[in-house]
Amino acid sequence: MPELPLDLSDRDTPRHIQENMIAYMRLFAGLPGMISYDAETYWFVCGKPAPGNIILRANWPDGSAEARIDALFAQVGQHSDEIGWMVFPGDQPADLGRRLEARGMPGGPGGNWLWADLTTLGAGPTVPSGFHIEPVRDDHMMAEWVRVSEAGFGSELSSFYEAYARHGYGPDAFSLHYIGYLGDIPVTSGTLLDAGGCATIYDISTPPNFRARVLAAPLPTP
Repeated sequence: MPELPLDLSDRDTPRHIQENMIAYMRLFAGLPGMISYDAETYWFVCGKPAPGNIILRANWPDGSAEARIDALFAQVGQHSDEIGWMVFPGDQPADLGRRLEARGMPGGPGGNWLWADLTTLGAGPTVPSGFHIEPVRDDHMMAEWVRVSEAGFGSELSSFYEAYARHGYGPDAFSLHYIGYLGDIPVTSGTLLDAGGCATIYDISTPPNFRARVLAAPLPTP
């Protein structure tokens, strides 16, 4: 499957990714210690390392943008002294990124993004004998998914169990979770989020003692 650097010249692609990321953060909204605002802006703050503090949308008239930025920082500052801000091409005002840099926020690419065309799949990856992937179907499997993820990320992820179990499983779910097994041993985990007009991979994790076998590689195409 060809993987290319993400081209943001097409407005639809970043808009789909933006909505997908917002859908992901909405899964955690309302949980204890997690605060979000979802209107002309979208921001999320939590009291834990994951899923993190992030601003994902801003849509303000040019003339009031500076006052809105001040108000947003004051609002977020009631809950946290740090937050990341991902500025997308469709956000307004159009020079929002430059305005934030002028205030001392360091700019730059928002991570390393890959975009795969699923209509041109190549040969599947080579996997160890006995490796297979199962969808998470119930709360018992979700608890196992969390244990594998905690071992891989090295942090406590109880809020992920709460968010994903609340969302549910089956044909009506758009947040889909998978566990990779080597025989009967769970060795890797991941999430496929089908929302906002695209499907995105989150939460890929493999415990350290299994990483040398590169077991996470098959998960993007379960």
